Amino acid sequence: MGSCVVESVSSVLSALPADRPLLLGLSGGADSVALFRSLLLIGRPFTAVHCDFHLRGEESERDRRFVERLCRLHDVVLDTVHFDAADYCRSSGLSLEEGCRRLRYDYFREKIRKEGYARVAVAHNSDDNAETFLLALMRGAGLRGLKSMVEDNGEIVRPLLKVSRKDIESWLSEINQEFIVDSSNLNSDFRRNFLRNEVLPLLAEKWPGVRESIGKSVSALQADFRLLEDFMNPLVESEKIDVAVLNGSSSPASILYHFIRPLGGTASQAAEMHRSLMNPRVGACWELPGGRVVRSRDGFEKLQVTSRMPDLEVLSLTLTAESLEMIRKPDGNRTLWLAEEPERFRLRFRKRGDRISPLGMKGSSLVSDIVRDARLTPSEAERVVVLEHLPTRDIVWVAGLKRSRHHLIDFNNPPHTIYRVRLRN
Repeated sequence: MGSCVVESVSSVLSALPADRPLLLGLSGGADSVALFRSLLLIGRPFTAVHCDFHLRGEESERDRRFVERLCRLHDVVLDTVHFDAADYCRSSGLSLEEGCRRLRYDYFREKIRKEGYARVAVAHNSDDNAETFLLALMRGAGLRGLKSMVEDNGEIVRPLLKVSRKDIESWLSEINQEFIVDSSNLNSDFRRNFLRNEVLPLLAEKWPGVRESIGKSVSALQADFRLLEDFMNPLVESEKIDVAVLNGSSSPASILYHFIRPLGGTASQAAEMHRSLMNPRVGACWELPGGRVVRSRDGFEKLQVTSRMPDLEVLSLTLTAESLEMIRKPDGNRTLWLAEEPERFRLRFRKRGDRISPLGMKGSSLVSDIVRDARLTPSEAERVVVLEHLPTRDIVWVAGLKRSRHHLIDFNNPPHTIYRVRLRN
């Protein structure tokens, strides 16, 4: 039973460079502990990372102590990182599931970038992938989503993805290896837990091999997706697509989706572009996060954003009569004054649907309308950036054009420190 665990890990990792260590996500649960022990057995160098989200009180402390003992016993380097997940999810509007996932993987990616690990190794198993498949099915995903998790995506490697949870726990029992159980996994309020605890056991009563059957479907979908990628890659990389190609296809909306996906385009935008074929209007434009697509006489063309994100010049000042005079001096929205720390904001290029609540006006305006009314040249319009308040996602500044009436300095209750924000020339 245990040999399938170690053999799977050895087989998947054999394709990776042996001279670079792995970064192992180690929660202390059965799956990550099995991967930990397997890496030791095959002699693969790695550093363990334990993420403490501080969500379960004493149980979180228990997990951390267990992982520390395990790493000390086997002389493995451990990096423990602490997150205030509850605060992050409140401020970002994310669920606990999604918030913890983002915090964890953002940290992993940054550590890989700085320290040169070959991959992040995580311990998802075949049962996890069955749950991922059902989650994708419930949200109406296409082939890209239904193919679920892959063993190696070039950044994250999942050596246990074809091993069942039952086989993993059986092997740990054979080698007398303890692990911890996260009590939150028993809470079916979370979507994944609901599928794990309620739906899949119910399906297994009618279809005893349901997890294995889903696994076969996922493998087939992944093979189909690889074929689709081979066909679509030239299209994805192209800058133009002709109407003749679309008219000769049985699924022009799908082709358009793959054409605009590198720019952050969505399936609904592709469907809108497809509808425009029936009423051609040369010059019609679709603003996407990574650029724009315009309707030409013969088809559609990408105009990618090539502008470099400008740097912000941030100066902190004590609120005095002198600085108050500076705030009140108009300068055509080239300067922004803030009462909150700049870390609570991010500068980005504008995207379709962005709105701002302009100072001195009621309601809100599309940023695209503000840019249009400014009569900028196409290259100037392409370089327009906005400052977004991260906790609320409010646009507080269309740099050089408009200031929001929200997140102003409250002079009735003034802060001690204010921040002057400008774009560097």
